[in-house]
Amino acid sequence: TDIQLMLKKMACIGSQCDITILHLICRDDFAGRESDEFSNVDTAVDEGLIKKNVPKYVFAHDQIESAAYSLIPEEQRASWHFWIGKKILSSCDSEEEIERSIFLIADQLNRGKLSMKEEAERISLTELNYRAAKKAISSSMFSNASHYLKEGISLLDETHRETHHRLWISLFVSYAETEYCNGNFENVRNTVSSIIVHAKSFSDKIPAYKTLCLCVGSGRKNYRRSAQIGLDVLGQLGEHFSMNQSQVTVMA
Repeated sequence: TDIQLMLKKMACIGSQCDITILHLICRDDFAGRESDEFSNVDTAVDEGLIKKNVPKYVFAHDQIESAAYSLIPEEQRASWHFWIGKKILSSCDSEEEIERSIFLIADQLNRGKLSMKEEAERISLTELNYRAAKKAISSSMFSNASHYLKEGISLLDETHRETHHRLWISLFVSYAETEYCNGNFENVRNTVSSIIVHAKSFSDKIPAYKTLCLCVGSGRKNYRRSAQIGLDVLGQLGEHFSMNQSQVTVMA
């Protein structure tokens, strides 16, 4: 039924959906018909399936959301999410509008990435994940930022490291930084190692070395190792220093 279709699309978004987004993704289903998406939403509200909590519609119960989502065959879910993500993205008339909806757009396209067929779509989604991560970082949402960066990294392969090197470096450097903030130091070390091996310029390695110094020096007993990394970097820049125990004691 029309109501069932609307509920399935809303379930793809989650437990709640902005009113304008729900009307956007349901509008095409009623093109050229006397009824519209508004009447079906009103019916769903009247029947207690969803609640109107301006500016959002909210599922009345998580079991209703789960039941609606389960009506979508598992093998079709990726295509539903991908369509929704592209629909929302294409409705944005400016970069500012994309920025406002970046989390929702990235989430939907990530969940639908198996439906991607074009290389350009893969790169576009990688860039959207990077934008979503930067927005999350600006709000100190480091766990969310790491999620988007990891999604972006997963879309790239070894060839992209050459063809889209600046994007590759940006993702890896930001991932190392956010994982440091999240306390995942092993991920930091592995990511920094990849950057040091594959960066095309020394300047691209400096932010990674900085994050590594912070990671290694996070415990007082590791200050000497952290300082040595810093001195090694200075040595590569042509500034040579020696370090003795008294200097490390002062630094600590």
